[in-house]
Amino acid sequence: MEQRLPQIEDPSSPTYDRDRLLRSAAKSATAGVAGAALTNPLDVIRNEMFKTNESLVTTIRRLVNETGYGFATRGMAKNLVAVAIPVGCTIFFTDALIQFTSKRTQNDNTYSQQRRRQDPRQ
Repeated sequence: MEQRLPQIEDPSSPTYDRDRLLRSAAKSATAGVAGAALTNPLDVIRNEMFKTNESLVTTIRRLVNETGYGFATRGMAKNLVAVAIPVGCTIFFTDALIQFTSKRTQNDNTYSQQRRRQDPRQ
């Protein structure tokens, strides 16, 4: 994923922050969709186990016999909405908050250094 996205190399670029956020959004969305798709079969099995009170192996065998391995995609659309969006948003907003606070800390440090140069008593 990292190699497929355009590289951001120049921190002095006027679009540097925006580009970092766009990369974060793409990675977050991909992670959310991948997570939802990979966990969907487990959700189907778990829900079936709750409904039927069967063991894991019995539930999987029954699902495979009834519907084939297509059971793994059952309810995928709802799962993408219920899982991918919140997970993607959580990852994105965490990255954005880290980016914002690191930039703010940098600016605060720069401001403090400038103040010390202007007023040697500090």
